[in-house]
Amino acid sequence: MRELNYLVKIEGNELLLERFIDAINDGTCKIDDKYPNPYLLDSGEKFLLAVIIEYFFQTRTFSKELYISFIEKLRKISGFNSYYYALGKQTEELVFNAFERVKKNKHKIFIPKKEEELSSPSLTKEDKELLSFLCYLAVSHIKYGPSYASVTANEYFDIVTELGSDEVAQLKKNGTGKLAKELIEYKDSDLTAKANDVFATINLKLANDNEESYGKALTFVNKLLQTDFPKSYEISFSAKNKELLPVKGLPKCGQHYLFAGAVKFPKLHPQILEYVHLSQHKYEWYNNLEDENCAMPSTFAVFALGLENENYFETLISYYKTVDEEHQSVQSKFTQAFLEKFGVTEKSIKVYINAILSIQEHPYNKTFASYFATEKSLKLLLDNKENFISYYFTDQDLKEYTDSGNEASEMAEYCWESVMYTTFGQTKGFAKISKTLTDDEKIIFEKLQTRAKQ
Repeated sequence: MRELNYLVKIEGNELLLERFIDAINDGTCKIDDKYPNPYLLDSGEKFLLAVIIEYFFQTRTFSKELYISFIEKLRKISGFNSYYYALGKQTEELVFNAFERVKKNKHKIFIPKKEEELSSPSLTKEDKELLSFLCYLAVSHIKYGPSYASVTANEYFDIVTELGSDEVAQLKKNGTGKLAKELIEYKDSDLTAKANDVFATINLKLANDNEESYGKALTFVNKLLQTDFPKSYEISFSAKNKELLPVKGLPKCGQHYLFAGAVKFPKLHPQILEYVHLSQHKYEWYNNLEDENCAMPSTFAVFALGLENENYFETLISYYKTVDEEHQSVQSKFTQAFLEKFGVTEKSIKVYINAILSIQEHPYNKTFASYFATEKSLKLLLDNKENFISYYFTDQDLKEYTDSGNEASEMAEYCWESVMYTTFGQTKGFAKISKTLTDDEKIIFEKLQTRAKQ
């Protein structure tokens, strides 16, 4: 059996666990920096957080106020993702034991379909408080968990509603109530706006298609994102005219309409850029887009600015370096529009290659090769191949490659194969491409295909 340097057993450690709870409550508890990151006392003892939570539930009579106070202190110490599973299991056990209609299996609690239509007995004060705590946990999933955590949140909301509580309906109507009314509601002759911090929705209705209306909409959204509003959310947008970016295949949605319209007004570009900085978080998503259209918040704002001028090339590159390349590919639709606008220059080629690297396999587009059909553009491509590591790998990248036993040069070769495929297609077609080039261009093209000597 592997020997642990932290404690995981309740029996016999009750006094020590009380010390951990005291330390959590007074803010002196810390986290060990080694996985699985147990909690750490100033005196050196270590305990796994899941066990601390289990002990807390075993020894403290349920009180919504007491439990939320303790959990919020955990969140400040180590964040929601450090305890959501353990907290969920303990809370589900409480609900299962309190309500006869609630069943459970190995994975979750639920109300059987055949019982959904049954009327529930009147809820006691204690019942309402426990269901309200389950709502608190659901809201935490939406606000602090990854985007897919909304599935668990909605399962909890369904149970609360089926058991006869009206709290979910109130949350849908008013949100948590923790945000000031002026932050979640706005109305004048230009804009009607309303947000809900539980269901992560932002609704915008523009009465006028002008700079002032769009400016007010951006101000509303940016102020909201400076609060504790969920990082994954959706924007619905209504206006007399709905603009679209000149990017073929981009999904039509509220955030697309908003930034395609706002970018028409140069004075609003600083506000759009502010939105990008406020909203861009890896592993967060626009909730109204799915599957191949999944998009990290900021996507449409970045694309809108990215087609304006070279000033926003770094904004594009930063975006490409942030996206989750394993689960997002919508950015590939932007590449063609970008090349059409800017062509291949010393600056634009960096954006182009970062776009390719932002996806596990950027699709080949037969028109891309036409942008690299000159000696100048081929030389730029060769320069990027020969300096790939210094141009495209950060110090953090290099450290990760070393830690995982990979050579940076091998990773550069692997990435370069993606660049060549996206630009020129399969290698079996390279001979045909070569026939269209001048002698000098052929020499460069051959160097682009040559693997570095190890």
